[in-house]
Amino acid sequence: MKTNAKTYLLSILYLTHQVAAAYPTAPGNSTSFKIDWKSCGDDVPSGADCGQIEVPLDWSQPQGQQITLGIMRIKATNASTRLGSLIYNPGGPGGAATAFCGYQLQGKPIFGEALTSHFDIICPDPRGIGTSSPISCDPDLWNQRQTLFPEDSASFQQMIEHNRAFGQSCLDRSGDIVKHVDTISVARDMEAIRIALNDGKLNWLGISYGTMIGAQYAELFPENIRVMALDGNVDHSAPEIYTTMGEALTYEDELNRFFNWCTKNETCALHGQDVARLYDELVQQADSTPIPAPGCEPRVCFPNVTDEDIRFNIQGKGLLTYKKDIPIALGWGRLGARLNEAINGNATFLSSSMAESENSAIWQGLAVGCLDWNHDTATFEDYMYRRYLANATTPRTLGASQSYMYNVQCLGWPAPMRNPQRALNQSSMRLAPPILMVNSEHDPESSYLWAQGLRSQIPSAVFLTRRGDGHSSYNNVGEATRLIEAYLINGTLPEQNVMVES
Repeated sequence: MKTNAKTYLLSILYLTHQVAAAYPTAPGNSTSFKIDWKSCGDDVPSGADCGQIEVPLDWSQPQGQQITLGIMRIKATNASTRLGSLIYNPGGPGGAATAFCGYQLQGKPIFGEALTSHFDIICPDPRGIGTSSPISCDPDLWNQRQTLFPEDSASFQQMIEHNRAFGQSCLDRSGDIVKHVDTISVARDMEAIRIALNDGKLNWLGISYGTMIGAQYAELFPENIRVMALDGNVDHSAPEIYTTMGEALTYEDELNRFFNWCTKNETCALHGQDVARLYDELVQQADSTPIPAPGCEPRVCFPNVTDEDIRFNIQGKGLLTYKKDIPIALGWGRLGARLNEAINGNATFLSSSMAESENSAIWQGLAVGCLDWNHDTATFEDYMYRRYLANATTPRTLGASQSYMYNVQCLGWPAPMRNPQRALNQSSMRLAPPILMVNSEHDPESSYLWAQGLRSQIPSAVFLTRRGDGHSSYNNVGEATRLIEAYLINGTLPEQNVMVES
């Protein structure tokens, strides 16, 4: 039945692209989409407009229930050089693009002057996230501490039942939006926004998960693209175990590179010590006795830190994400300081976040992941095989990663998958214009192997490698940034397979 369902989904996707004219309100054919622009209010710094657009909850029923997407716009600073609108997604899934436009207004530059002088920057929150019909769930259920590394069949089943109960709370509180936050629906939403902007073909800058939105948009609407930059790439075509291990390996590789850097770099708080050994001892200590997190206020983060918290949060809380300081985040020096604090008995910054209300953003990305990524582990024995594989190949992190969380936290999820892994349709992708793909060699979240997997599915891809470390490249503010901007503004592409140092 899985094979038949998958074949049916692929057929529907292709046919809806080919016969969009048969559907009066389908993206790519309609002029009925409108954005209601207003002042953003006192909570947002001046210089932006905030808008809303209604789109179908279920794109297969365009006349059915509608949902509302929230958008923020920063108008181009130079009317004489303005080229149009640039739609941006910061990644996740679960990242609210409106927050990143907000950072720009607060003086934390997400977008360089080259982009802001040529484009209106458009930051739409994907469905179910941020200001876009956000998913609400039971915070008390979420805050029940649940291991993601069950050691026996009973705890494995307990984890699944907890997942099922929590997911049901999301359905009960949010309704059917929980069943329709898949990335194909998000890509169709982006087309509706493009139509409503009435500003020509799509200009797209997608970071991390934003590359997956961009790739699926390109499959659906290849001829509606002017330029598309995919930075820190996600391959949605590979089997579940390949996807998970690809991310786990790149995370462990980058963690080991951090240890080497911290040992040798005088700016690191643990400089001159065996940082890898200190980390291993810290994890062992947290496994036997959780480390206090005295800075955690009630319902903000947990009061102590386990070994699981450390493994997941060094990646998941962005501590390893950037090697150097950038406008929106501190670099590896911050991670060294946080590990030093934990070694000395204060693990506050390694603690896992708690949900403060039913509208918490913590779980919105999980709801997307459970509709997009296979989670086929049927038995405890199947699960333990994956554990053995992870322990053998990533002995420090044990496979802990965002992909691993989907593998286990989506087991028992009550909303059915809508967008399982598959290769992009090549008949459609051959119609796309040149697409710029960018990846660093040692990205702790978007594997260089993932990037090569996605590249093989985009015939028009021009691939740019940034040497070194860190997740994505545009916000690294270096040579890769300038090449991305040149492409977005002028359509100028670097040579194929160029490598840059920054």
